[in-house]
Amino acid sequence: MATYKTDVILAIFDARWDNSSGTLSAPIVTLSDVSQGIRNYNLTTGSSHSDRNPANFFKDFVRKNKSANENWPNSVFSRGYTERQITGSGACFEFVPLISGQTIPFPSIPAPSASTPRHQIESASLPLASRRLGRSDEPWLIQVLVRLRVIETHLALFSVREILQVDHLQMSVKLAKSEIDALFLATEKDDSGTGNEILICCEAKGRGDDILADQIVRQVQALFDASGMDQNMIIPIAVKAVGPSQVHVIEFEAVSREDSKSVTLLKPVSQAVYELVPVVPGIGI
Repeated sequence: MATYKTDVILAIFDARWDNSSGTLSAPIVTLSDVSQGIRNYNLTTGSSHSDRNPANFFKDFVRKNKSANENWPNSVFSRGYTERQITGSGACFEFVPLISGQTIPFPSIPAPSASTPRHQIESASLPLASRRLGRSDEPWLIQVLVRLRVIETHLALFSVREILQVDHLQMSVKLAKSEIDALFLATEKDDSGTGNEILICCEAKGRGDDILADQIVRQVQALFDASGMDQNMIIPIAVKAVGPSQVHVIEFEAVSREDSKSVTLLKPVSQAVYELVPVVPGIGI
């Protein structure tokens, strides 16, 4: 479905584009820029779109990959640009050059296929009281994953790495330029026998939202920049509710601190769909 945001984004891009040199100035778009762009659009078209919540402008735009690809301005894409959402310092999003070989503005993480492994996990250990408050939002999904040790189960059964131990550190980790739904610390077997520490950042999405690859990349980069994080390796994991009481877990190739600044693509290395038994209210509805 067409959206006015396409025209707002195009107008902002055009104002920064030098046609003679084919270059873009000031790729970062602030919340103030978005609000002004909406007001300009309203003045031009006689519309009355609200400019009071620019923080959600792009968050809602990229929530679904299908609609984001359909509504991204064609002329912006033809000039070699897509975007990535950024936060902090009043920023909203950033125009970024396309990666070599990129054919659509917002590549998607593949959905599970018939060959994706399936595994049942008991949910009888969840307190009945918490079940009464079951919701379809991401905080509830993360809480269930942590309580049922879904991430630990996946790393034990399907990971390409030999993980000895996993500890859940925190939920909803707010960083300067990103937010991580859940953070874990893994101990991986190494030659010394003492174990090597690896951070695990987990991004969770409900059934109605898509996993955004660039969002996970930003989480990795922001985590390496955070104070007190001296580990040199991060395993990104994404979890998406894909059906009633079913979650799709994807482990991506680990990213080293050395490579984190230049990484643009994440390679899935293991995945599985977990069915929570008995059914957990709110998950995948």
